[in-house]
This record gives sequence, structure tokens and C-alpha cells, in this order.
Amino acid sequence: MGIQWMRNRLSIVAVAAVLPLSAGCASSVLDPAEVSGPVVVGARDGADGALLAHLYAGVLRTTGIDVQVRDGLGSRAAALASLDTADVTVVPDYTGLLLQHYDPGVTFGDVTSGDTEDVFEALARALPDELTIADYASAQNRAVLAAGTELASQQDVAGLAGRCTGLTFIVTPEFEAVGGLEALIESGCEPLSVERADPTEAFAAASGETVAGLTTLAPVFAEEGGGSDVITVPDVPDRAPMEEASADAETPVFVAQNVVPVFRKDVFGEAQLDALRTVAGDLTTADLAEMLARVDDGDDITAVADTWLAEHA
Repeated sequence: MGIQWMRNRLSIVAVAAVLPLSAGCASSVLDPAEVSGPVVVGARDGADGALLAHLYAGVLRTTGIDVQVRDGLGSRAAALASLDTADVTVVPDYTGLLLQHYDPGVTFGDVTSGDTEDVFEALARALPDELTIADYASAQNRAVLAAGTELASQQDVAGLAGRCTGLTFIVTPEFEAVGGLEALIESGCEPLSVERADPTEAFAAASGETVAGLTTLAPVFAEEGGGSDVITVPDVPDRAPMEEASADAETPVFVAQNVVPVFRKDVFGEAQLDALRTVAGDLTTADLAEMLARVDDGDDITAVADTWLAEHA
């Protein structure tokens, strides 16, 4: 609880710092009664985009405001363009991909590391003046490697660099989309070969000198009992929230991709900011993977989101 409280305190300070100050000693956030509706939460393409939109819309509704979900906005760029033009109020997405959208020239070795806190702070700096963010959730869709137990238990991701010339990597489109392959190459990993496959095929192929490149929300990780001889290769842990960054500290190879809402300034009061922190405090990668697995099995996205909200909001 202490770590989460400190992280939320950092978020409160960050959000308050970018909201305009009223005259005198008044609060820097709007009174809940002043929130006009409807608030529109935008969903980019993909089941995760729609699910996250319904989760954030649900927690915002608990504050008594009118909230709508606008599905089918298209690509990430299209959804964020709707946010820029105020056609939508909020777009949930992932920190690393958002940073690359708002700062296309970002180089994670020079500007920031792939560490969760560093990426979050860099994103806050990169946003246009009319936008801001609330705290991030621990849930993320980050690049991850899976390999046979013998290989995966011997070193972390960075330690694979010296062995990559003898390894075949089978990677998914999602792994490449979050910059996984690029991050490996930047870390000095030069694979013997790179092949493409869907998550199930990639995971099944991981053994011996073959490594699977996936993301943490790959459906195979939500399946029970499968792949006991295949484990994930550890990356350098993120530094703890509020922990000072050290110039000589090792940082993760794969860029953080934590769930975070981007929204327009001057829209929400403290009640809504508190509601957004509900997702930040409670939504885990396991939660999100399990919900997406249910959607993939045919469950209604709204019903899946409502089930989680009934337990947490």
C-alpha cells in the first residue's frame, strides 16, 4: 500500500502541475459539479483498446457524470487525432507506444530508458499542452521473451546478447509493434535468424536454441497448465516508484508499456481523477490478459468490463 500511495502522490503532483491554477488559493482542479457531459472515452481498434475504454468509462460513471464510449476510432494515430480535436475526451493506451507517438524521434538509450517510471515521466513531458495523463496501472503489454527452461534460467534478456548469433527468434506482430525486435538489436543481440508467427505457434516453438518473442498479454500466458517447459526470460526489473534513477544502474531492455489514460485538461474534477486512479491501483496484467481471453472466447466486452468494475470500482 505504501508504494502505491507514493506512486499516486506522484501522479497527483504531476496532474496538478499541468492543470491551470485559479485565482487565489482555490483548487487547481475543477469541482465535480462543474464537469459537463458527455465525457467520451475513445477506443482504438483492437479488443484491448475497446476493453480499456469500457473500463475507464465505467470508473468515471461512478462519479455521477455522463460518460459514453466511442468504439471503432481506427488506428492509434486516428484515435489520438480525435483526442487532439476534442471529439473524444479520454483515450486509454500504453505508455511506451504513446511516447513514441508524441515524440517520434525518441531514442530509449539516449532520451530515457525502458524503465516504467522513466517512460511515464518522458510521456508527461512529451504531451501537447492541452493534454495530460493520470497515473499508470501495473497492467501492461510489454515485449517478453520465452525460451526453454535451460536457456531462460541461465541469464536475463541483456545476457542473451552474446548468444544471439546462435539463436533463432520467432516473433509475433505484437512483439514487433511494441519495439521488441528493435530493442533486442539495440542491446547488441544479432539473431541467427528471425521468423514470424502467431503467439500460440511462437510459444510452442520455444525450445533449445529457439526463442519466442511475445508480449505480456499474449493469450498463451492466460492459459492454464500449458508450456511448463517454457518460461519467460527475465528482464532487468523496473526501479521502484519514487526511487531515484542511478546513472550507472542497469535498465530493462524492453520498453515499458503500462496502461494509462490520456485526456484533455480542464475536464475532470478531483472525483474523476480519483476514479481514474482506481484502474491505476487495481488493474494488473493478469487481470487484463484474463479479460481479453474471455473476449476472445466470445464474451461481450461490456459485460467483461462490468464484471471487473463490480469487484474494483
